[in-house]
Amino acid sequence: MSDMPTKWRYFEDLVIGQKERSKGLTLDRDKMVAFAREYDPQYFHADEAAAQDHKIFQGITASGIYTAALWRILDHDIYEDVAWVCGLGWDEVRWRKPLKPDDVIYATAEVLEKRPWPKDPTIGRVTVRHEIINQRGEMVFGYYGDSLVHRRPPDDEG
Repeated sequence: MSDMPTKWRYFEDLVIGQKERSKGLTLDRDKMVAFAREYDPQYFHADEAAAQDHKIFQGITASGIYTAALWRILDHDIYEDVAWVCGLGWDEVRWRKPLKPDDVIYATAEVLEKRPWPKDPTIGRVTVRHEIINQRGEMVFGYYGDSLVHRRPPDDEG
């Protein structure tokens, strides 16, 4: 487990319109196929020879669930220091482009909305547009996420 941040970003620190981008990650063929064989064994994810004849993909592609898992890793690069309470849900989830071995991907995040959480004044609700972008700048995966974030405690001066 990684070290905990020494300074947290709270609800008040997240700025509407703020856009951030993660470090890059190169898709590893062996990890991609191993994941597919265990969790999403469709032939176009798990069998390279059979995937060559796929009408649309014309070769092996990453599972959508694997893509979402990679997003989670990359998003941690952006938001590991945010004082999250929990996620509330994902809306308008879309897989726009297939991911192939050796693609380089980045997570991006843009804060779209912030509002108080009526059930608890110590937290707020934040809506973020999350995307994975490939090395060609194409959106591969994206969704709108709503999450709860701790508000700054009175004894934390920021």
